[in-house]
Amino acid sequence: MPVPMPSVIVLIVCKTVIAGQADQNAAYTGYENLEWATEHSKMVCRRKEVQLFDQSEAMGAAAQPFNQQRCQRAGIKLGVNWDQAHRSSHYRFWRVACPVPIVDTKTGEVIAWKMPECGRRDIMVCEVDTAI
Repeated sequence: MPVPMPSVIVLIVCKTVIAGQADQNAAYTGYENLEWATEHSKMVCRRKEVQLFDQSEAMGAAAQPFNQQRCQRAGIKLGVNWDQAHRSSHYRFWRVACPVPIVDTKTGEVIAWKMPECGRRDIMVCEVDTAI
């Protein structure tokens, strides 16, 4: 029996720095002149797991299975919301990652799911999960 996809999304958030002169209209527009912070030519990032729940299911509607498409769609929305909620932080949303299936090679069935790591080690340094 296949194992259902867990309803968890991983947000990868990376550190930013001010990239030059501030915009003279920043007080009105909210624009920030940012670029990704790097250390030894690698981005500095953190991974944040976000547990999801189906509010409509809690209100009595039929359960909708969590799948790759729903994960990606919800992940983009969560990333944008994360940026808005953490405007005073030096971190900004960079990528979203969904659970990856572990497949039994004999039967072809999904036997478990793995949560993605922070990202490629050749382009980023992943700080330990901490409060951001």
